[in-house]
Amino acid sequence: MEPKTLNDGFEFAIEHGLTKRETEILILFLERPRTTLEVAAILKANANPVHHTIQRLKIKKILILKNRNSSGTCLYKFNDEL
Repeated sequence: MEPKTLNDGFEFAIEHGLTKRETEILILFLERPRTTLEVAAILKANANPVHHTIQRLKIKKILILKNRNSSGTCLYKFNDEL
């Protein structure tokens, strides 16, 4: 990773007041849209705290809801308009 990319990432995190956990989860959404359960499985974490962190990122308008299927599973993606 180039230093400029890393510095831009740090500036973004500081600008939006992201915690370490929010940053850790947000990085996964930069690759592609994901569900809460996918993120929890990747991080080997309980889905409930992951869900709460995703909700905080939604409130900050960093993540947006891309799709919701009939069973209520939500697919979130990074807000490219920031």
